[in-house]
Amino acid sequence: MSRPSSVIPDESHQGLQARDEAGLERVMREVPRGALALAALTVGLLLLAWFLIFSLVFLPRGMVG
Repeated sequence: MSRPSSVIPDESHQGLQARDEAGLERVMREVPRGALALAALTVGLLLLAWFLIFSLVFLPRGMVG
């Protein structure tokens, strides 16, 4: 488990913190893109399922009334 920066006062921690920030920036560029792709895939599958149910179940039954 990492310690807060106030616990480790030496200068070597600054280099580690800079690498952590660079890694965090890299991850934050990639993660939202993956989340957006997952959300788009989920919505697409939901719409496809709705369209299939509508066209294979409701349309063949005909009009109500």
